Amino acid sequence: MIDYANPLKTGPRSGLFSYLVMLTAIFCVLEISFFIQCSGFYLADYKMVMSHLTIPFAIFPGILFFLFAQCLVHAGFVLIVWLMARLIGYTLGSSWKTTQNLGFSLWCIGLAFILLANEYFFPNSKFADLMRLMISPRVALILLSISSCILVAALMLAVLGLLSLLMKKFHKLAVFLLGASIVAGLAGFSDHAKKVVVDGATADKPNIILIGVDALRPDFLGYFGAATPTPHFDEFLDQSTVFAEAITPIARTFPAWVSIFTGKYPKETNARFDLADQTHLDLTETLPLILHKQGYETIYAMDETRFSNIGKNFGFDQIVTPPVGVNDFLLGTFNDFPLSNLVINTAIGQWLFPNSYANRPAFVSYDPDSFLKMLTPALSKQRNKPLFLAVHFCLPHFPYFWRDYSYLETERALAHYAASIQRADQQVADFLVLLQQQGLLKHSIVVLLSDHGETLELHGDRITNRDRFIAGADNPKHIIPKFYPASFDFEKVNQSAGHGTDVLGMPQYHAVMAFRLYGLAPNQKNAIPGIVSLMDIKPTILSLLNIPFGNVSGSSLKEVVLGKERVVSRQNDFFIESDFSPSSIRSVHPETRQILFEGISFFQIDPVTTHLTVKQSMADLILSSKQYADIYGSWILALYPQANGVMSPILVDLKTGLWTNDLTTSFALHSPALHMLSALKAFYGNEIGKISSHYNQSKQG
Repeated sequence: MIDYANPLKTGPRSGLFSYLVMLTAIFCVLEISFFIQCSGFYLADYKMVMSHLTIPFAIFPGILFFLFAQCLVHAGFVLIVWLMARLIGYTLGSSWKTTQNLGFSLWCIGLAFILLANEYFFPNSKFADLMRLMISPRVALILLSISSCILVAALMLAVLGLLSLLMKKFHKLAVFLLGASIVAGLAGFSDHAKKVVVDGATADKPNIILIGVDALRPDFLGYFGAATPTPHFDEFLDQSTVFAEAITPIARTFPAWVSIFTGKYPKETNARFDLADQTHLDLTETLPLILHKQGYETIYAMDETRFSNIGKNFGFDQIVTPPVGVNDFLLGTFNDFPLSNLVINTAIGQWLFPNSYANRPAFVSYDPDSFLKMLTPALSKQRNKPLFLAVHFCLPHFPYFWRDYSYLETERALAHYAASIQRADQQVADFLVLLQQQGLLKHSIVVLLSDHGETLELHGDRITNRDRFIAGADNPKHIIPKFYPASFDFEKVNQSAGHGTDVLGMPQYHAVMAFRLYGLAPNQKNAIPGIVSLMDIKPTILSLLNIPFGNVSGSSLKEVVLGKERVVSRQNDFFIESDFSPSSIRSVHPETRQILFEGISFFQIDPVTTHLTVKQSMADLILSSKQYADIYGSWILALYPQANGVMSPILVDLKTGLWTNDLTTSFALHSPALHMLSALKAFYGNEIGKISSHYNQSKQG
């Protein structure tokens, strides 16, 4: 029988704990074995990748802590099962043998619960795939419900045993602790009820809040006519000044945000691609830095840091993101184990698995609500300064699914992208509720934006339809030119995929941009025609604050926001460019492995920060692969680099859809093509090579 004087005693007759440790160790070996079997292909690839990079010692503490965290959660499972078995045995007066059998049974039921819960809550996990081979989701849900009921009943018996033990051995202390906990709880509730958040914003110095949503195409929102409503986005836009023809100067997250903060083109800031070496960036007059000097508290928050390493050097007082560096790629990607998955999105998981918590690229375990939980402490405090907050939600970025979204291989990427926008709609709505609760919308300027759009190989995703092509005299067969090597998805001439890959894939460059004023002079509530740029955000905000915005390439839209002007009527050259775009990412199904191999020679690891950056020696090679375009009125002239160093021009009339690759045609000669070509050469200088004006049949397919 159990020693009732000390029911938690361990000794020769109580080997339950040792047995549970052995069983769990065997389970861990099976976990690792299955994981290696599933991921061996990629593990070998990463080993090869690491052989091409100099690995700093600074990454190893993070790896060791990850291993420690995995051991800790498995040890915690053992301890919980052991405690429950001993306490239940004490409650029921069971023998040692019965208690041990109970412990083994609880361990098995607990393990079944972990695997079934992982399948239900993390349907994209490798172990969920394994479970689905053996048990259908419906049966798994039934078994999960049964195992949950058993474990809840067991927990209640264990708690009963614990209370009984405490009352028996520490009667007076238990009564005191119970009374103290009740009083403390009531006091805490009272304090919480009385708490009033003090905001430092005023009508003269309102809060400035930029809400970015990654890869958000305007035409997928109900406001712009999408068949499926996006109720929260639509409600916000209904009350906003919406710039319906906003574009981004580059369709990649990091350089786009640099342009937002500086009001300048990537060419002017040197932010020409993701993971740029920031020592070469021009960050002297960023929007957060200017506002910081004006007495603002500045915060930047984002749930993806692999390719957008924005830090305090931009002028921010606080950065709220998952950890930045190589361990994000390693640990954030490979952390996919049933027990740790169940822990990741908890307060303990935030500490144990920082590379997975609120980390969008760790899509297997990413919970959209976790990012808001990470951000809440930074916003829920008393402040005597107005706030500049830039927050970026990356949910609609590839691969378009997250923790509890069941990804079906049979569905098109289009369906998954649309679903991610619906979830982002709710995520942003919850964020606005958080802002309201913290009193941050009493006096504020809120800008809803997307850093870029997305192309999904839909017909029309590239603005070059076959039947609108105008051939030159040297092309009597009217053969359609190739823009670049076709992806493995065999795109048609009017299709495009990804973002930052194709300057004529206009849905990549068409961005959401809307201003809404709270507690200030009312903004006009209309969709405003006319081309504007994300670079206009900085001068517009500073103009609304009556602060000089200095030398920028963007223009202030203050008069339009306040309703003093009804349209944007300026006739400017708007330059756009592509990013580094190997053929592996010109697809709606990009392969991480292939992308990694095509770009591995471009990167290096900072030995101190462990940040991944592009080597300076490779920057010129990246620039040589860039495409350029000028949007002028209703025309766009694009330049595509060819293998021989010649730039191939594509001229498109945005009104009629007519286009050509021959600038000697009558169509081209009666267009502003010469002006646009001169503007491109003047702006980009030596980056623009020799222009091919005539069709070259030998280069076409």
